[in-house]
Amino acid sequence: MADQQPVFDYTSSAPWEQVIRSYGGSEQINEAIREMVASGKRKDECWEAIWDHEVRAFETDEGFRDEVREIYEAAGVNLLSVTPWTHESHVSERTGQRRDLSRWQARFDAADWLHKVTSPEDARQVARSDDVGIVLNTQNVGAAIDGSLDRIDVLYNEGVRIFQLTYNYQNMLGTGCNDPSEGGLSTFGRAAVDRINELGGVVDVSHCGKRTTLDTIEYSDEPVAVTHATCQSVSHHYRGKSDAELEALADAVGYVGIVTLPWFIAPGETQPTLDIFFEHLDYARSIVGADNIGIGTDFYPADAKFPSELLEYYKQHIIELGFDREKVEQRNIAAGIGDFKTYTDWPVIRAELGERFPSAQVEGILGENFLRFWERAV
Repeated sequence: MADQQPVFDYTSSAPWEQVIRSYGGSEQINEAIREMVASGKRKDECWEAIWDHEVRAFETDEGFRDEVREIYEAAGVNLLSVTPWTHESHVSERTGQRRDLSRWQARFDAADWLHKVTSPEDARQVARSDDVGIVLNTQNVGAAIDGSLDRIDVLYNEGVRIFQLTYNYQNMLGTGCNDPSEGGLSTFGRAAVDRINELGGVVDVSHCGKRTTLDTIEYSDEPVAVTHATCQSVSHHYRGKSDAELEALADAVGYVGIVTLPWFIAPGETQPTLDIFFEHLDYARSIVGADNIGIGTDFYPADAKFPSELLEYYKQHIIELGFDREKVEQRNIAAGIGDFKTYTDWPVIRAELGERFPSAQVEGILGENFLRFWERAV
């Protein structure tokens, strides 16, 4: 990251390599999971436990913190947007998200090179200093606030800056992309958008259904983001956006980031490459414009380092979150896409981007476009 250029990626998670190194390797983390299961833990509890283990190592072991920094340096990404996730089934999504937010705060407190980024100015400073910045997001405002608009303020106070209104299913704010109701932005959803706008947060409609997406773009006083999605005209999938949605986003000078998850950008293909990712990116450029597109790999489910002991659990988990059972069960997750096998392979995206897009556009796609959008949105 020596060029100090902002490189932004909506990753949804810390790289798997980070927690794996806290155990000493892939074999060791899988053995630890097997031992936890043998002792009576469920796989959802194991997921939470391994990340608690990583945080304790991050807090107490300077050598491990240096290893983690090397992961980000190898990837060449200095601004990541991550989602505080919840996996344990016996706690509410709101409680689980707060728990993961506390993990991130512990990491920020432990490393002087890892920063909670809460403004575009912070992001630019991080890039200039050659450190790593984290932009916290929530991928389900409805679950995160559990009926109370005041809890949007709580999330904002904890550093969350990107607020996705729904996940795949319907909540109190609107309708998700795989919900059969096809509803729009609710009255409560409008109040939530108003509050996010007032606070200076980014309204995100990546997982929202078509009607909710269009309603939100029209209703919001500030530009809206699709931080991580696909283009349905390239490969049809409900996690993509239609031309109508992209055109509305363009009219509102919004932003769209393209994912690298193969089952979204190339559904049905057995061995897709990054070619299809760049087709989606190019198509988005044709509608939204070269200054309003970027990268949101959302990569961790495809990372080849995904612990094998958690793969089947993870498939069931995302089915519960609103993804189609049949399609999920057919997925070959943890296989990467083309030469992008694990997160430290991120430079292959940057290299191919430079070959396929004009040099004048590359800097924007890598990060400047998102930062300029963020400046417009707040």
